[in-house]
Amino acid sequence: MNELSGSTDPPRFPTAVTDDMTRPNSLLHVESVVPVEAPVQKDGPFLPELTEVDLLVRAADARREFNVGGSGVTVAVLDTGLRTTHVDFAGRVVPGRNFTREGAGDPADVEDRNGHGTNVAGIACAARIHTGVAPNARIVPVKVLGDGGGGSFADIRDGLDWVLERRSSLGISAVCMALGASDNRTTDTDMPGDGIGALLQELTDEGVCCCVAAGNEYYAHGGLQGMSYPAIFRQTISVGSVYDADEGSFRYRDGAKAFVTAADRMTPFSQRLHRKVGGPCATDIFAPGSPVTSAGILNDTGESLQFGASQATPVVTGVVLLLQSFYLRTRGELPTVADVKRWLVRGATVIYDGDDEHDNVGHTGLSFPRISAVGSLLACAKDLAMRELTAAEHAREESGAATARR
Repeated sequence: MNELSGSTDPPRFPTAVTDDMTRPNSLLHVESVVPVEAPVQKDGPFLPELTEVDLLVRAADARREFNVGGSGVTVAVLDTGLRTTHVDFAGRVVPGRNFTREGAGDPADVEDRNGHGTNVAGIACAARIHTGVAPNARIVPVKVLGDGGGGSFADIRDGLDWVLERRSSLGISAVCMALGASDNRTTDTDMPGDGIGALLQELTDEGVCCCVAAGNEYYAHGGLQGMSYPAIFRQTISVGSVYDADEGSFRYRDGAKAFVTAADRMTPFSQRLHRKVGGPCATDIFAPGSPVTSAGILNDTGESLQFGASQATPVVTGVVLLLQSFYLRTRGELPTVADVKRWLVRGATVIYDGDDEHDNVGHTGLSFPRISAVGSLLACAKDLAMRELTAAEHAREESGAATARR
C-alpha cells in the first residue's frame, strides 16, 4: 500500500487574517498552507518519459501533431524551489526569487531542498532525461514554501505580487501553484477584498493563466463537494486528480482508500466541485496525478515519484503552455485566459464520478472534464480557423462595399 503525501491534521476553518496592513490587498482569509511532503527521490534516471500521463492526455501526440513544445512562453512555479542545475531544465531557468526564511532569507536562494517544486516543474516542462508536457517552456522558480513543505499565504501573496510586477520583463504567461489550504469551499463570494484573490484577478486580466490544485481533502471533508483556498477563486484554472492507469490499491494517511484503480477513475482524496453546486467557482479540469515520475533533487540527473492534485496541476499547466505557444506562433500574441479555459473544456474527455470508482468515499454521480492535450489544441486550432474565415469574409464585404461606393 502507498500513502498520499500531505497533511493529516483536522481541517482548519478559515478566519480573516491581516498581515502588513500598509500593503494594498493585504487581507488573507487563510493563513497557512497544508504542508507538502517531499517526493520519493531516486538517483535515476530510470524513466525517460511521463509514460502513463502522456498516454492518457496524449501530450506527445499533441507536440508532434501541432509541432509545438512550449517555445516562447514561461511558467512561474510557486513551490519549494527548484534544482536549477538539473539537466532537465538546462538553459531554460529564469532567475527567480525566494520569499521564505530558508537560505538565511537570501532572496536569490531558490534551491529546492524538499523536492516537491522540482517534481512539479519537471511534470510541466522537463526535457532531456524526463520529458514534461511542454519541454521547451522556460521556468521561473518562486520559492514560497519552506524546506519542510510548509508555508504561509502571506509569502504566496508576495510571490504572486512579484510575478505580477515582472510578468512582462520575464515573459511569464502561466503560474503553477500545486498547493492549498485544508478547507472545503463552494464559492469565493464570501471572501471580498482577499489579497490573493485580487492578485489572481490582476494576473488573469493580464492574460496569465493561474493553475491551482483543487485540494487533497475530499475524504477528510466527508465526501462533500468543494475546493480549497485559493483554487476556489473563479479566476484560477482549478485542477482535480484522476489515476492514469491500473496502479493497484492505495491507502492514504487521512483514511481514504482506493481498492482498485484504473485510468480516469477519480482519486479518493481529490476535492471536486461541480458547476451545479459551485457555478463559476467549480473545478475546471481533471488530470492524471497519481503517481507521477519526474525530475528529482539528489543529483542533476535524479528523479522523484509523487502523487496528488499537486501532480495533476502541472500536467494542466503544461497543456496551457502548449496552447499559449501554439497561439503565440500563429497570432503573434497570447490568448486570453477565458479562451484557454474554453479550449481545455471543449477538448476534454468526459469522466463520471462514481461510475467505476471502487473506494471508500461518496461520489457525486456527475460528469467532469479530464484534460486532453490533443483535444485542447484541436479546439484552439478550430477557433483560429473560424476567426480567419470570419476575417476573410469581413474583408470581402468591405471590399464589395468600397467597390459599390465607386
